[in-house]
Order: sequence, then structure tokens, then C-alpha cells
Amino acid sequence: MTTTLYTCLVEEQNATEAFVQVYWARAPHLGAAIEMMLASAKANGLLSPIAQECDPYDIDNLGCEVAPSKDADVFWSLSRFSFPHESSFELPTGIIASCTEGESAIDDLTPCFSIERDAKGLIAIEANVEQSRLASDYSVMLRLFPKYEVFWYVLHDHWENQEEDKFLVNEELNAPERILAHIDENKADSILNGFVTLTAYLKDGATNLTLSDHKRIMVTTYSPEVAEQCLTFLKGAGYPHVESPARIDRGIYHWHYRLSASRSKRELEEMLKESGFSDWKP
Repeated sequence: MTTTLYTCLVEEQNATEAFVQVYWARAPHLGAAIEMMLASAKANGLLSPIAQECDPYDIDNLGCEVAPSKDADVFWSLSRFSFPHESSFELPTGIIASCTEGESAIDDLTPCFSIERDAKGLIAIEANVEQSRLASDYSVMLRLFPKYEVFWYVLHDHWENQEEDKFLVNEELNAPERILAHIDENKADSILNGFVTLTAYLKDGATNLTLSDHKRIMVTTYSPEVAEQCLTFLKGAGYPHVESPARIDRGIYHWHYRLSASRSKRELEEMLKESGFSDWKP
């Protein structure tokens, strides 16, 4: 099996200390490497390690002492860098920042929402949501409306470097509980997969209620009433309105990944078609 060496900045903040430590892992894809590094961090005594920044790595650049050895499948720096306890945004599973510096940094991310309206009356609401709240908040927003016309996946072109996005639609997943049951049964392939976008389409206002491949909640609608329902939830859930907030998909170098328990792109397409999805060309 072909593997790639990845490096990751692992953050730990517990009741007594806060620090970052660098880990490395050899794995067939980034998601597997992250899982391996976090498992090793926990085995090394970290209580709540978070993978903050990752990249492929050239072992020739290694310039620090590591354990158990640079030839191991997983190894780590012997040095830790402490910092004062502070609030940090935990990106949802499926998306992770790069160590490469961009126009913005991961430290600029905060839970919040933005809203824009265009000349044709389209209202776009977008929210930064942390890992701990993504599933529950998306579930609540889906339940705001009793019936949908269709639910679809986009398997993105950046997954395995395909030429175009692939849309797979299912008209039977037309109610919140049906959609949520599907997501719950296929978490690794849906809400935890950084290569897919999930969208429920509501006829009222030609509304798309979306969980993007960047794991951000997004609503586009021509209905002021639908928009207000979504905004009422976000405000009540504690999300502040921010003009032009930092976003993982704007000015922050990042990677998409999937977990080891997920299917390959071909396997996911086959599973979806077997469960009632069909191809659709936008």
C-alpha cells in the first residue's frame, strides 16, 4: 500500500496546561494519518488532542529530536511549546488548515454567521460551526421545515482529482427525519467527509439548506420568511452576526480529508445508487 508522510500540529488544552506538539504519520491518505497521530497523542497522555494544522512532509527536512524514531509509522517531537489557555476554533472533521500562511489564519476563525442579499433577492446565510455543534445544529435547521423536494450529494472534483463535480439526488429523502436517519447511518461518508457537500432542497423560496465540503452551514433562499426562520435559530443558538468573517474557504490554506471508516469515491457512489440516489446534471 502506498503511503505518504504527513505532519500535524497537535494542540492540547486541559485543566492544567496548554501546549502544541508536532506529530508525523505515514498513511494512505490524510484522514488516516490524522487518526493515527491523535491516537498516538492520547496514548502519550494527552487528554483532548486536537489536530490543528497538517501537511505532507519531506523527511529530509526533519531537524528535531523525535520518538520512537523517524522510521516509525507514527512519531513525534520530544519538544512541546506551551501557551496561555485560550479559546480556539475546532474545525469540523473533514477539513483542516495547512501550516502554510495565508491571508487569514485559523486563529481568526470564530463561530458566527454572515448574511448577504443580491439584486435579484437571493439571500445567502453562511455560518462557521465548530465540530462539537455541527451535527446538532444542522439537524435543528433541517427540522425547521417539515418537507423537502429532494436531497443530494455533491462528490467534489477535488476528491481524487476528477474533472467535474458529481451530483447524486434522492427524492425519497424528502423529510427531515429521513434525511437525518440517512446521515446518521452514514456519518463517515457524509457529515464527516470533507470531499462531499450535502443539500436539502425546499420548494419555498427555492431554498438550499447545505452542509458544504468545508463543513460550513449555508442557506440560500428567495424567501424572506425562510431566511428569518434560519436567522432566528442561529441568533438563539448564540451565533453573532459578523460582516465578512474569516472563513476556512477564503484566505486560509487548507486540506480536505475523509476518515478511515469512509468509502472511496467509487464505493460511495455505488452505495448511494444502491440506496436510491441517481445521477443528476446541473
